[in-house]
Amino acid sequence: MTAKIVFTFKDEAKDELRARSEKMVRTGPPFKLAGTGRSVQFLRGVFSRASLCIPAFYHFLGSSCAKNDAKDSNDFAFRVAQTYSEFSDLNTLTLSCRKLFDNASKPDLTGGNFARTSDSTLVEHAEYWAKISGRNPEECLAALRFLRRFFSECSKSETELLRSEGQLQQRIGLLIQHANRSAAHLSLEDYSLDIIDLVHFTAACTVVGEIVRSFDRPSLQPTYFNEVDTASYRAAQRVFPQIAKFQMFATWNIERQARLYWQLGEDHGIHMLLNQIHHAVGGEPKGEA
Repeated sequence: MTAKIVFTFKDEAKDELRARSEKMVRTGPPFKLAGTGRSVQFLRGVFSRASLCIPAFYHFLGSSCAKNDAKDSNDFAFRVAQTYSEFSDLNTLTLSCRKLFDNASKPDLTGGNFARTSDSTLVEHAEYWAKISGRNPEECLAALRFLRRFFSECSKSETELLRSEGQLQQRIGLLIQHANRSAAHLSLEDYSLDIIDLVHFTAACTVVGEIVRSFDRPSLQPTYFNEVDTASYRAAQRVFPQIAKFQMFATWNIERQARLYWQLGEDHGIHMLLNQIHHAVGGEPKGEA
Protein backbone atom coordinates (compact mmCIF):
# COMPACT_ATOMS: atom_id res chain seq x y z
CA MET A 1 0.00 0.00 0.00
CA THR A 2 1.42 3.33 -1.05
CA ALA A 3 1.02 6.18 1.40
CA LYS A 4 -0.01 9.59 0.07
CA ILE A 5 0.65 12.98 1.61
CA VAL A 6 -1.94 15.61 0.71
CA PHE A 7 -1.21 19.33 1.18
CA THR A 8 -4.21 21.61 1.73
CA PHE A 9 -3.77 25.35 1.40
CA LYS A 10 -6.06 27.57 3.44
CA ASP A 11 -6.40 31.23 2.65
CA GLU A 12 -6.64 32.49 6.22
CA ALA A 13 -6.80 36.15 5.16
CA LYS A 14 -9.79 35.41 2.95
CA ASP A 15 -11.55 33.48 5.71
CA GLU A 16 -10.81 36.22 8.22
CA LEU A 17 -12.17 38.85 5.83
CA ARG A 18 -15.37 36.86 5.37
CA ALA A 19 -15.79 36.47 9.13
CA ARG A 20 -15.35 40.22 9.71
CA SER A 21 -17.75 41.08 6.90
CA GLU A 22 -20.44 38.73 8.15
CA LYS A 23 -20.04 40.09 11.68
CA MET A 24 -20.72 43.60 10.47
CA VAL A 25 -23.85 42.77 8.45
CA ARG A 26 -26.79 44.46 10.15
CA THR A 27 -29.49 41.95 11.02
CA GLY A 28 -31.63 44.02 13.35
CA PRO A 29 -33.22 47.47 13.18
CA PRO A 30 -30.90 50.46 12.58
CA PHE A 31 -29.11 51.70 15.66
CA LYS A 32 -30.45 55.09 16.64
CA LEU A 33 -29.28 57.58 19.21
CA ALA A 34 -31.76 59.85 20.93
CA GLY A 35 -32.05 62.30 23.78
CA THR A 36 -29.08 62.81 26.05
CA GLY A 37 -27.07 60.03 24.40
CA ARG A 38 -27.24 61.78 21.05
CA SER A 39 -26.43 65.16 22.58
CA VAL A 40 -23.41 63.84 24.50
CA GLN A 41 -21.99 61.87 21.58
CA PHE A 42 -22.41 64.72 19.11
CA LEU A 43 -20.48 67.16 21.30
CA ARG A 44 -17.74 64.59 21.85
CA GLY A 45 -17.46 64.41 18.09
CA VAL A 46 -17.17 68.20 17.98
CA PHE A 47 -14.27 68.03 20.44
CA SER A 48 -12.53 65.40 18.30
CA ARG A 49 -13.04 67.37 15.08
CA ALA A 50 -11.65 70.52 16.70
CA SER A 51 -8.54 68.59 17.75
CA LEU A 52 -8.12 67.36 14.17
CA CYS A 53 -8.76 70.67 12.41
CA ILE A 54 -5.92 72.54 14.11
CA PRO A 55 -3.09 70.38 12.67
CA ALA A 56 -4.94 70.18 9.34
CA PHE A 57 -5.02 73.98 9.17
CA TYR A 58 -1.30 74.42 9.85
CA HIS A 59 -0.27 71.70 7.41
CA PHE A 60 -2.47 73.32 4.78
CA LEU A 61 -0.91 76.70 5.55
CA GLY A 62 2.58 75.24 5.33
CA SER A 63 1.95 73.39 2.10
CA SER A 64 0.36 76.47 0.56
CA CYS A 65 3.37 78.58 1.51
CA ALA A 66 5.66 75.93 -0.04
CA LYS A 67 3.80 75.79 -3.36
CA ASN A 68 6.14 78.07 -5.31
CA ASP A 69 9.23 76.30 -3.98
CA ALA A 70 7.72 72.96 -4.96
CA LYS A 71 7.01 74.13 -8.50
CA ASP A 72 10.62 75.20 -8.96
CA SER A 73 12.09 72.14 -7.26
CA ASN A 74 13.68 69.12 -8.90
CA ASP A 75 12.94 67.13 -5.73
CA PHE A 76 9.97 65.07 -6.90
CA ALA A 77 9.33 63.70 -3.39
CA PHE A 78 8.97 67.27 -2.08
CA ARG A 79 6.58 68.15 -4.88
CA VAL A 80 4.45 65.09 -4.12
CA ALA A 81 4.41 65.89 -0.39
CA GLN A 82 3.41 69.51 -1.01
CA THR A 83 0.62 68.66 -3.44
CA TYR A 84 -0.75 65.82 -1.34
CA SER A 85 -0.73 67.83 1.89
CA GLU A 86 -2.42 70.85 0.33
CA PHE A 87 -5.15 68.67 -1.15
CA SER A 88 -5.76 66.35 1.79
CA ASP A 89 -5.61 68.98 4.54
CA LEU A 90 -8.03 71.29 2.75
CA ASN A 91 -10.43 68.39 2.32
CA THR A 92 -10.03 67.47 6.00
CA LEU A 93 -11.14 70.99 6.92
CA THR A 94 -14.05 71.29 4.50
CA LEU A 95 -15.36 67.76 5.13
CA SER A 96 -15.13 68.34 8.89
CA CYS A 97 -17.07 71.56 8.43
CA ARG A 98 -19.80 69.75 6.51
CA LYS A 99 -19.96 67.03 9.16
CA LEU A 100 -20.21 69.46 12.06
CA PHE A 101 -22.83 71.73 10.55
CA ASP A 102 -24.98 69.22 8.67
CA ASN A 103 -28.60 70.32 8.95
CA ALA A 104 -30.08 66.93 8.05
CA SER A 105 -32.08 64.92 10.56
CA LYS A 106 -30.27 61.75 9.50
CA PRO A 107 -27.78 60.54 10.56
CA ASP A 108 -28.24 61.15 14.27
CA LEU A 109 -25.07 63.08 15.01
CA THR A 110 -25.54 66.33 13.11
CA GLY A 111 -25.37 69.96 14.11
CA GLY A 112 -28.97 70.35 12.97
CA ASN A 113 -30.17 67.65 15.36
CA PHE A 114 -28.24 69.16 18.25
CA ALA A 115 -29.71 72.57 17.41
CA ARG A 116 -33.15 70.99 17.79
CA THR A 117 -32.38 69.45 21.19
CA SER A 118 -35.25 70.01 23.64
CA ASP A 119 -34.89 71.97 26.86
CA SER A 120 -35.59 68.84 28.91
CA THR A 121 -32.78 66.95 27.17
CA LEU A 122 -30.38 69.84 27.78
CA VAL A 123 -31.27 69.74 31.48
CA GLU A 124 -30.47 66.00 31.58
CA HIS A 125 -27.25 66.61 29.69
CA ALA A 126 -26.32 69.38 32.14
CA GLU A 127 -26.86 67.01 35.06
CA TYR A 128 -24.58 64.47 33.39
CA TRP A 129 -21.87 67.08 32.82
CA ALA A 130 -22.19 68.27 36.42
CA LYS A 131 -21.52 64.74 37.71
CA ILE A 132 -18.40 64.11 35.63
CA SER A 133 -16.94 67.61 35.90
CA GLY A 134 -17.91 68.61 39.43
CA ARG A 135 -19.22 71.89 38.02
CA ASN A 136 -22.43 73.69 38.93
CA PRO A 137 -25.44 72.30 36.97
CA GLU A 138 -26.52 75.86 36.14
CA GLU A 139 -23.15 76.55 34.56
CA CYS A 140 -23.38 73.34 32.55
CA LEU A 141 -26.84 74.27 31.31
CA ALA A 142 -25.75 77.79 30.35
CA ALA A 143 -22.86 76.39 28.32
CA LEU A 144 -25.14 73.85 26.60
CA ARG A 145 -27.67 76.51 25.71
CA PHE A 146 -24.88 78.58 24.21
CA LEU A 147 -23.72 75.61 22.14
CA ARG A 148 -27.26 74.85 20.99
CA ARG A 149 -27.68 78.46 19.88
CA PHE A 150 -24.35 78.33 18.04
CA PHE A 151 -25.27 75.21 16.07
CA SER A 152 -28.73 76.61 15.42
CA GLU A 153 -27.13 79.65 13.81
CA CYS A 154 -24.61 77.68 11.75
CA SER A 155 -26.33 74.38 10.85
CA LYS A 156 -28.34 75.52 7.85
CA SER A 157 -28.54 74.80 4.15
CA GLU A 158 -25.70 75.96 1.92
CA THR A 159 -27.88 78.68 0.41
CA GLU A 160 -29.09 79.95 3.79
CA LEU A 161 -25.53 80.12 5.08
CA LEU A 162 -24.24 82.03 2.04
CA ARG A 163 -27.07 84.55 2.41
CA SER A 164 -26.62 84.99 6.16
CA GLU A 165 -25.44 88.20 7.78
CA GLY A 166 -22.88 86.47 10.01
CA GLN A 167 -19.37 86.17 8.58
CA LEU A 168 -18.74 82.72 10.04
CA GLN A 169 -22.00 81.45 8.57
CA GLN A 170 -20.97 82.67 5.12
CA ARG A 171 -17.55 81.05 5.51
CA ILE A 172 -19.14 77.77 6.60
CA GLY A 173 -21.33 77.94 3.50
CA LEU A 174 -18.26 78.32 1.29
CA LEU A 175 -16.46 75.43 2.99
CA ILE A 176 -19.52 73.18 2.73
CA GLN A 177 -19.85 74.10 -0.95
CA HIS A 178 -16.28 72.93 -1.51
CA ALA A 179 -16.92 69.69 0.40
CA ASN A 180 -20.10 69.00 -1.56
CA ARG A 181 -18.70 69.60 -5.03
CA SER A 182 -14.95 69.20 -5.27
CA ALA A 183 -14.48 65.52 -4.52
CA ALA A 184 -17.18 64.36 -6.95
CA HIS A 185 -16.34 66.97 -9.62
CA LEU A 186 -19.97 68.01 -9.71
CA SER A 187 -19.12 71.54 -10.73
CA LEU A 188 -16.46 73.18 -12.87
CA GLU A 189 -17.08 76.52 -11.19
CA ASP A 190 -14.24 78.09 -9.28
CA TYR A 191 -14.40 77.78 -5.52
CA SER A 192 -14.23 80.97 -3.53
CA LEU A 193 -12.09 80.04 -0.54
CA ASP A 194 -9.58 82.26 1.23
CA ILE A 195 -7.16 81.45 4.04
CA ILE A 196 -9.15 83.72 6.38
CA ASP A 197 -12.17 81.44 5.88
CA LEU A 198 -10.13 78.54 7.24
CA VAL A 199 -8.73 80.64 10.09
CA HIS A 200 -12.20 81.76 11.18
CA PHE A 201 -13.70 78.27 10.95
CA THR A 202 -10.80 76.59 12.79
CA ALA A 203 -10.67 79.22 15.53
CA ALA A 204 -14.42 79.04 16.17
CA CYS A 205 -14.34 75.24 16.28
CA THR A 206 -11.44 75.36 18.73
CA VAL A 207 -13.36 77.61 21.12
CA VAL A 208 -16.42 75.36 20.89
CA GLY A 209 -14.23 72.28 21.35
CA GLU A 210 -12.71 73.80 24.48
CA ILE A 211 -16.14 74.49 25.94
CA VAL A 212 -16.95 70.80 25.46
CA ARG A 213 -13.60 69.72 26.93
CA SER A 214 -14.03 71.81 30.05
CA PHE A 215 -17.24 69.97 30.97
CA ASP A 216 -16.99 66.58 29.26
CA ARG A 217 -13.23 65.84 29.42
CA PRO A 218 -12.11 67.36 32.75
CA SER A 219 -9.25 64.84 32.97
CA LEU A 220 -7.50 66.72 30.16
CA GLN A 221 -5.44 69.74 31.15
CA PRO A 222 -6.98 73.22 30.64
CA THR A 223 -3.99 73.90 28.40
CA TYR A 224 -4.94 71.03 26.06
CA PHE A 225 -5.87 73.12 23.00
CA ASN A 226 -2.99 75.57 23.51
CA GLU A 227 -0.64 72.59 23.49
CA VAL A 228 -2.29 71.16 20.36
CA ASP A 229 -2.00 74.57 18.68
CA THR A 230 1.72 74.94 19.42
CA ALA A 231 2.57 71.33 18.59
CA SER A 232 0.59 71.51 15.33
CA TYR A 233 2.35 74.67 14.19
CA ARG A 234 5.77 73.22 14.97
CA ALA A 235 4.92 69.92 13.28
CA ALA A 236 3.88 71.72 10.10
CA GLN A 237 7.00 73.89 10.32
CA ARG A 238 9.22 70.81 10.35
CA VAL A 239 7.62 69.51 7.17
CA PHE A 240 7.31 72.91 5.47
CA PRO A 241 9.86 75.44 6.81
CA GLN A 242 8.33 77.93 4.38
CA ILE A 243 5.23 78.24 6.59
CA ALA A 244 4.17 81.80 7.43
CA LYS A 245 4.83 83.10 10.93
CA PHE A 246 1.22 82.82 11.93
CA GLN A 247 0.08 80.88 14.99
CA MET A 248 -3.57 81.35 15.82
CA PHE A 249 -3.41 81.05 19.59
CA ALA A 250 0.17 82.07 20.40
CA THR A 251 -1.06 84.87 22.66
CA TRP A 252 -4.34 83.28 23.78
CA ASN A 253 -5.35 81.36 26.89
CA ILE A 254 -7.95 79.28 25.04
CA GLU A 255 -9.57 77.89 28.20
CA ARG A 256 -10.14 81.37 29.61
CA GLN A 257 -11.38 82.82 26.33
CA ALA A 258 -13.80 79.93 25.71
CA ARG A 259 -15.24 80.37 29.19
CA LEU A 260 -15.84 84.06 28.54
CA TYR A 261 -17.76 83.33 25.34
CA TRP A 262 -20.57 81.42 27.04
CA GLN A 263 -20.45 83.43 30.29
CA LEU A 264 -20.99 86.74 28.50
CA GLY A 265 -24.43 85.63 27.35
CA GLU A 266 -25.71 84.03 24.18
CA ASP A 267 -26.12 87.17 22.08
CA HIS A 268 -22.71 88.65 22.85
CA GLY A 269 -20.82 85.37 22.76
CA ILE A 270 -22.43 84.21 19.51
CA HIS A 271 -21.73 87.57 17.86
CA MET A 272 -18.07 87.27 18.83
CA LEU A 273 -17.86 83.80 17.26
CA LEU A 274 -19.69 84.80 14.10
CA ASN A 275 -18.04 88.14 13.43
CA GLN A 276 -15.04 88.93 15.62
CA ILE A 277 -12.86 85.96 16.60
CA HIS A 278 -10.85 85.94 13.36
CA HIS A 279 -9.66 89.47 14.12
CA ALA A 280 -8.38 88.43 17.56
CA VAL A 281 -6.26 85.39 16.66
CA GLY A 282 -2.86 85.32 15.02
CA GLY A 283 0.57 86.74 15.59
CA GLU A 284 4.09 85.42 15.59
CA PRO A 285 4.63 82.22 17.58
CA LYS A 286 6.63 82.50 20.76
CA GLY A 287 9.87 80.72 21.53
CA GLU A 288 11.82 78.85 18.89
CA ALA A 289 8.85 77.93 16.71
